Amino acid sequence: MSPPRAILALALVSACAQAGPSSRTLHYIDKTLVSTPPVDHRAYAAYMQAQLALDADPPDLGRALQQIDLALRYDRDDPHLWTTRGEIELRLGDVDAARRSSARALAFGPEYPPALQLAAQLQLPGGRQVAEARAR
Repeated sequence: MSPPRAILALALVSACAQAGPSSRTLHYIDKTLVSTPPVDHRAYAAYMQAQLALDADPPDLGRALQQIDLALRYDRDDPHLWTTRGEIELRLGDVDAARRSSARALAFGPEYPPALQLAAQLQLPGGRQVAEARAR
């Protein structure tokens, strides 16, 4: 193979290899492989602070909600952040707010497993919320 052809072949292989999801964006959630794009570092830092507040003994739900709200300022369309917000609101006993956050999570990630699980927990009579999320 001549040098120009070899370079062309290498470029073609490289371009094809990058067409799929990057291994850096793939991870498992409850045995389901999902691809999530990298997030803003400030959103991630606030999310981690929220997780630390949730893991405290006893959990600091107020601080966790504050940190998730901060994370959402940097990454408004992340279904995981909206799902986490809904889970915190549910633990705080604010079911209506949890339903709103669940709806936002499903709007940004209609097939996102944790968002679907939260929606099932908050299911409206007749299962409309989950059915509507799957129909999108």
